[in-house]
Amino acid sequence: MFKKALAIIITVCLAGLSAGGCGNSVGSTPDEASSKASAETTAAPTAAKAETNLPKPDMTKWQYNEEDKAYYQLGIDYCEKPVDKNFEQLAIVVPAAYMDATDNGDGTFTCKLNESATVNGYTASTAPIAIPIDTPFYAPAHTVTEYQAMWEGVTEFIENGMVYVYPGCRGMDHGAPAGVTDLKAAIRYLRYCDDVTAGDAERIFVHGTSGGGAQAAILGASGDSSLYDPYLKAIGAVQGVSDAVAGVMSWCPITDLDTANAEYEWMMGCTRTGRTAEQQAISDGLANAFPVYLNSAGFTDKDGKALTLEKSEEGIYQAGSYYDYVKSEIERSLNNYLSDTNFKTVSVDEYINRLNKDTKWVNYDKATNTATITSIADFAKCCKQASEFVVAFDPPTTSITLFGFGDGKGVHFDKILGDVLAEQHSEYAYAYANDLKRTDSYGNTVEQRLNMYTPLYYLMPTREGYGTATVAKYWRIRSGIKQTQTSVTTEINLALALEHCDGVESVDFETVWEQEHGMAERSGYYKVNYIEWINQITK
Repeated sequence: MFKKALAIIITVCLAGLSAGGCGNSVGSTPDEASSKASAETTAAPTAAKAETNLPKPDMTKWQYNEEDKAYYQLGIDYCEKPVDKNFEQLAIVVPAAYMDATDNGDGTFTCKLNESATVNGYTASTAPIAIPIDTPFYAPAHTVTEYQAMWEGVTEFIENGMVYVYPGCRGMDHGAPAGVTDLKAAIRYLRYCDDVTAGDAERIFVHGTSGGGAQAAILGASGDSSLYDPYLKAIGAVQGVSDAVAGVMSWCPITDLDTANAEYEWMMGCTRTGRTAEQQAISDGLANAFPVYLNSAGFTDKDGKALTLEKSEEGIYQAGSYYDYVKSEIERSLNNYLSDTNFKTVSVDEYINRLNKDTKWVNYDKATNTATITSIADFAKCCKQASEFVVAFDPPTTSITLFGFGDGKGVHFDKILGDVLAEQHSEYAYAYANDLKRTDSYGNTVEQRLNMYTPLYYLMPTREGYGTATVAKYWRIRSGIKQTQTSVTTEINLALALEHCDGVESVDFETVWEQEHGMAERSGYYKVNYIEWINQITK
């Protein structure tokens, strides 16, 4: 049970390094006429500059799916020297209207792009490309060998005139940054093929949930990262083209593992019972480490006001402008729920009474149908009790393969936890210090590779990676507020960082009341909402 829950938690974000600056995104703005010609005027390198020996898709080898009215190809190599073709290939699915096809008589079709046909207002040149990141628990995404195997199906995307690309990629047992390296290679390949395949490579949108949502956010934060260069070259990825994306849809992205344990204990440590003195000391040490990090991180609200934590009367850091901001986000989530919900079986008063059944922590104003809460701790005790024992993400007795070296063995990666253990003279402290110094074959330490999987490393002005990545322009983030895999602060901090990142044009963030770890939405069907969001951006 512990390992399964831990696997859910090990979801993380990355960002990277490029010459373009934090907001030098290659995504098209809604009013741009995105075309193959206009793509050449963007900051992104074009297909003409690509360096590779990879063939482009064979236009005589398309297959057809009658149900979705789509042409597709499976098993396309996106890198020259794959480590494992069970993962490192992609599939492309194209609305049939974008193709003029000739039946080859053997189950395949020879196709030419039809530039005049439209689906949902898009053409073969302007259609957005939707890419699912199918990596729950940071598992590998296997190469698709049959049409029906693609994650969540493709029907809605095809009906809306979008090109659907399913990339396989390596998983956590291969060690970071293998998974995101593969996904970047797939994106580079799409740009290399932009002159012959349907879809606009400057309108790439990536989406995923949990581990997939985390890796989607990594891709959005780390476009053209030079930190990935040696890893991309090793697998023979296309050189000379961009791996940035236009937009990101992340559901419950559990990110920033460098501070995740500290955040978890700061918000949810108070919900645990029955801990030993040693466990309590570790929890308290982590909870106290979070404000030290937070107060140096440089978070600000929309008005530029510094967000910090202060000691409260109880002697813990449950006060200050950051505390008030997080509390207001929790209240916003609750009030959205009260506004959205048509209470039929119970009244609003009865629902509030249920929340207050153990202790009164919600104050409700019936005249305005709004609520406030007494404290974050009271909220956590009622709605967000810790699902993991101390500690949640990098426990002393278990090492995680995500930041291992591809040999199936794990390593510790949490420096904050390592420092807490060292201060307490724990027998486990040496293992953390030793693991953090280890390097991979390119000379990168565990801590450096953790930075590559930490979006805030590239999005926050106080971090070394700030201003060095091509960051996606468009972001949609949804999280179930009741999920116990991580603190509410995870997605809040990501949204705060993006709000102030140059070049980011929109951040649509909601944490959804009564929803848990999954495709949380205030209303409607998650995929339809996502597609409508893309349509709003690209039309």
